[in-house]
Amino acid sequence: MTGDRARITRARFLALTSGVALAGLAAACGGPTSTAPMRRTTVPDPTGWIVTRWRRDPFALGSYSHLAAGATPADRETLARPIDDRLFLAGEATSVDFPGTVHGALLSGRRAAAQLRERVERGSVVVVGAGAAGLAAARELSDAGFRVIVVEARDRIGGRVWTSDRLGVPLDLGASWIHGVDGNPLSDLAAEVGAELLPTDYDNAAVRDAAGPTEIDESRLDALTDLAGSLDPTEPLGPAVDRLRGMADPRGRAELDFLIASEIETDLAADIEDLTPLAVEEGRELGGGDATLPGGYAGLLDAAGDDLDIRLGAVARSIGRSDTGVVVEGPTGAVSAEAAVVTLPLGVLAAGSVRFSPGLPPAARAAISRLRMGVLDKVYLRFPEPFWDTEAELIGYVGPPGGAWAAWLNMLPITGEPILAAFNAGSVAARLESRSDRRVVAEAMTALRAMYGGA
Repeated sequence: MTGDRARITRARFLALTSGVALAGLAAACGGPTSTAPMRRTTVPDPTGWIVTRWRRDPFALGSYSHLAAGATPADRETLARPIDDRLFLAGEATSVDFPGTVHGALLSGRRAAAQLRERVERGSVVVVGAGAAGLAAARELSDAGFRVIVVEARDRIGGRVWTSDRLGVPLDLGASWIHGVDGNPLSDLAAEVGAELLPTDYDNAAVRDAAGPTEIDESRLDALTDLAGSLDPTEPLGPAVDRLRGMADPRGRAELDFLIASEIETDLAADIEDLTPLAVEEGRELGGGDATLPGGYAGLLDAAGDDLDIRLGAVARSIGRSDTGVVVEGPTGAVSAEAAVVTLPLGVLAAGSVRFSPGLPPAARAAISRLRMGVLDKVYLRFPEPFWDTEAELIGYVGPPGGAWAAWLNMLPITGEPILAAFNAGSVAARLESRSDRRVVAEAMTALRAMYGGA
């Protein structure tokens, strides 16, 4: 999702702390929720595919941020503070309430614009980045009468929101969901442009292993929650996971890996060993359920960018500031203004590929070093016809150690076409990014054929 959290099952994981079961994935009380045929079948070769590689994207270097060991939400608050009267940071990594989400990024852009307006009465502003945060900041400042120039390194707007039609229908390679439609500014944008929202029922799920439909003992994740509660909130969850794995038999370890991959890692875009209890608990949830956009996410940001001065292919290499203004320089030239809103992703800030002169304050640099940029990648596969549990919205796979290929989304009800999407996060995603598309697709097909019994 890559630009915002998958949020496939995080709410259900958090609900375990109050004893609520995984209604959709835990089939112990009556099997998978899908009523589609469960017979073994022949799995055909895909007719097309798309493989994302967000960690290798030089303008993102990952999908979205999370709290690593030692990090706290205070680090996000630090990044959200004005650097001085000339420089303001925005982006999902600066959002305390909604980190890792598109609406968190959008709201951070509005926050940065308000901070700037408190310090600069009028004049020109350069916004670095035309993702959700940058476009939101630019819109607010333009509407307030500032002369705004947006510089964007890519040849498109949207940043980690990216819709492709390479398989014949709109498919979101980055952000896919509006997370909580009630009170969400993205819902307002969708209404303005007439975009269809399709609610997601996370309880409508099917789970399979190499033997076909299977049952899962959800108490394994409940036990992890209990152990996590005994840790320091900023300590990594790795020791708790290792303890549970050591107590389980092979089947138990497989189930635990599946639950961790599908419930936690695909949400936070990181291995659980790198996460802390705070990482799982941070942020707020909006009500109303989640929704996808059958027409693609990019249309919302396209509308947000209307009538703005956006310069594509303008890579920023340095951002200098003085008492009189700022200068953003890159291979295509320099842009001067009285102030700047910088919406570079956390991965780019951490890599230091854009030089600040003078440098960012020590507190901001320390916050950037403690936060981490995770990775969540997708594989879209188009087939001649569906062979899977067609009535299930989510499909889980209890497979090899590590939870690879654990989480699948049935795109048939969203696009009307026989397409599946697989999600992998953290080290699994990083491993796959080093392989060719054909090798990645071959591994995905091995998982599908194990699940559905093809030749």
